Amino acid sequence: MRSFTSILYLVCASLLSLWCVVCFVPKTPKKFTEVKQPEKVKIIFVGDVMCHAAQLSKAKTKTGYNFNNSFKYVKTIFADADLVVANLETPLSTTPPYSGYPTFKSPAELATALSAAGVDVAVTANNHALDMGSEGLLSTLRILEDCGIKSVGTYPDKNSALTASPLFIECRGVKFALLAYTYGTNGIKEEDGVVVGRLDRDLISADLERCAGADCTIAFLHWGDEYSATANIEQQKLADFLHSRGCSIVVGSHPHTVQQAECSKREVTIYSLGNFVSNQRFRYSDGGIMAEVTVEKNGNDCSFWLNIIPVWVRQQDYAVIPKNVGDTLSMTAEQMAAYNLFMADTEEKFTPQF
Repeated sequence: MRSFTSILYLVCASLLSLWCVVCFVPKTPKKFTEVKQPEKVKIIFVGDVMCHAAQLSKAKTKTGYNFNNSFKYVKTIFADADLVVANLETPLSTTPPYSGYPTFKSPAELATALSAAGVDVAVTANNHALDMGSEGLLSTLRILEDCGIKSVGTYPDKNSALTASPLFIECRGVKFALLAYTYGTNGIKEEDGVVVGRLDRDLISADLERCAGADCTIAFLHWGDEYSATANIEQQKLADFLHSRGCSIVVGSHPHTVQQAECSKREVTIYSLGNFVSNQRFRYSDGGIMAEVTVEKNGNDCSFWLNIIPVWVRQQDYAVIPKNVGDTLSMTAEQMAAYNLFMADTEEKFTPQF
């Protein structure tokens, strides 16, 4: 009996030991497939950067010029973006005298201020690109490069126009191709081999072919009717032409007033950003919009979202004032009236955006 009990004890102990082993064998973790999140890039496009005579006077210092005050209210907005692009509508130089309209020549310190504010790319193809001739075009490109600002739209020679256009920029894994063109240069012809991108469909088609491999192609067009609040038929046709050939984002300048914008998940058209900074004061011209475009890359496709940020220029110091800041500032009655009128006009144009 004792022998049977011993045997039974040993069997139970063995079974218990086996149960413990089975129960406490670590489980192999399940392997989960990592889902890659879409890449998102925020781009801010701002309108015409101009420098009239009154702005030169306001920025003059004992040792040169300082334009930093113009951009103090937008720096935080720029800092939140991955890429900031501005239309530079004036040649730059390190040699005075400087001049405003109708023949612009601005100090290099303007580029210094734009760089300090956070501008990454300057569009240089516009009707004032040759105001100071070929030397003005070349000095503008040199100054922008020295300030760390990339440029698109004007080139020192034909070879550069082929190799540097499109301008490729990669942000957060999204590859962009940037192109820029103007309808003309106020009748001034290129000399010494310099090149200004022209609104020519054959040229544009050839350039777009070189954009192969980019996730998103952006075209900047200097076009339309000055001071018109609405894009004309030619602008609409050209935008359709670009989109039909794979250009995702079309951004316009030249009218000095804000025009309509259109956005779908597949393409964006901003017909005119208006003035970013200038001394123009009549209705519709004393401000512009910052177009904030979010680009989301998912696989081989990109989707787009558009946010409109109105900005108004205070003549007292030529500060560019976004609406969220302007609504909190103390202004004179005259300033407040002009500010409110511009904001109301802009809100009416982009009612669905607000």
